[in-house]
Amino acid sequence: MPHPLLNSLSYHSTRSRLRKSRPSSGGIIPKDVSLFKIILVILVSIVIMFQITAVIYLSNQMEIYDDDHNEGGGDNNFLFSAPEQKSIATIAYAVSLTSCGTDAYKHQSQPFAQGAAVLAHSIHKNSFESPSSGSKYGSKLYAFVHPDAASCSHQLESLGYNILIRDTPINASEIKGEFLRDHVVKSGCCGEKEFIKLYSYTLMDHPIVVHLDLDCLVLKPFDDLFDAMLEGPNSPARERIKLMFPNATSTEKSLPSRINAYFTRDYNMVNPGKEHVGVQGGFLIVRPNMTVYEEYREIILEGDFGPGVGWGRKGYGGYFGAQQIQGLCSYYYDYIHPGEAAELNRCYFNAMADNPRQKGRCRTGEHECEDCTAKNVGDIYSVHFTLCQKPWLCRYFERVQSLCHDMHHEWFRMRKDLDESQAQKRQQVDAGKKEISNAVVSGKYKPEHFLGYCNNPGNYGYIPFDTAKFVMD
Repeated sequence: MPHPLLNSLSYHSTRSRLRKSRPSSGGIIPKDVSLFKIILVILVSIVIMFQITAVIYLSNQMEIYDDDHNEGGGDNNFLFSAPEQKSIATIAYAVSLTSCGTDAYKHQSQPFAQGAAVLAHSIHKNSFESPSSGSKYGSKLYAFVHPDAASCSHQLESLGYNILIRDTPINASEIKGEFLRDHVVKSGCCGEKEFIKLYSYTLMDHPIVVHLDLDCLVLKPFDDLFDAMLEGPNSPARERIKLMFPNATSTEKSLPSRINAYFTRDYNMVNPGKEHVGVQGGFLIVRPNMTVYEEYREIILEGDFGPGVGWGRKGYGGYFGAQQIQGLCSYYYDYIHPGEAAELNRCYFNAMADNPRQKGRCRTGEHECEDCTAKNVGDIYSVHFTLCQKPWLCRYFERVQSLCHDMHHEWFRMRKDLDESQAQKRQQVDAGKKEISNAVVSGKYKPEHFLGYCNNPGNYGYIPFDTAKFVMD
């Protein structure tokens, strides 16, 4: 039945015009038409007009976007794609190379390149660039290369490291202290060249720098450490940080309100109960600061270091590497600037699977000490292959030394993941070409553990990664 409002209008084709019909006896608006229905019709009309206007506007915007952004062919994601996610900050991950060393592996790349390749991949896997990591922080790789090692630095460059050729921050001959001047050039792993690690403080384009040795491996993101540094004393992440002495109240052992650095200590280098234990030089997380860098230089050049009594003659010495980073950083953060750095729990960060006791006594000087060898590798954030030796030596640890066994297996799992990732990238680069995957290996020595990367135990058993074929993102 026609709507009552429509009865008030009639079309007369003979006159080719619209005429009003006579009003009914009930008036212009029929009685059965309520005010509610009139309002409803008006509202529906308004909604329809709004929708039409919106469609026209959005269509015009699409045309504008196509003209400005899609010349040459592009997809129309202006209206429907989610905003691009960005990392909170980009963290610098640095390594140092002081010499090319000798190649202990027949027909292989330099041994350091094997560690560098897997380390770089482990950093990537635990950064924002890898969505599965859950990390909020991006990463960028750097290598401080001493001029003596410049000839072999191309291998690090091919792996994605940004090469920074850096001479030793000081001239050893200018050190005032006679003992340090004469001995620092021939002590520790690499003499005065190890001081190039101090260039970590000069990477001012980044809020935080993580310096690692090439025989390290990252297993979990460091987000809580970064959050606590950048968010300040009210950061919820502070409660989750695993400190070496979580219940300590002293300035040297508690978590500072403003954190400028993290480190671990090497208790294996000292006798139990030693008061000033050196920093483990293979793991440093610092806040870049040129003033700090210059202050380090001044301390070294002053050369106030004595045999047995160490830096400042305050007891920061008497162990391997005391004249270099291990002793210097301990002196700086414990004595010169106490309350600026935090000592992390070595069972979880820079883990080396070290025995907590020496002749029954806790190396830390405590009555009861945490046994790092009993930890589950799945709870560890980063490892350092020192006591457990380098994975590429293909040494098999029996289950009685389970943590070293598991740490090595994690390194080979990361190596396998690296190869598979590289194979996929090469397939994309060489689309249509026959691809021989670098992930296909056939090492016969305990393949369930070494995943096919070892033919025999020892220096010549490892099947190396070919850095020349590395494909960067």
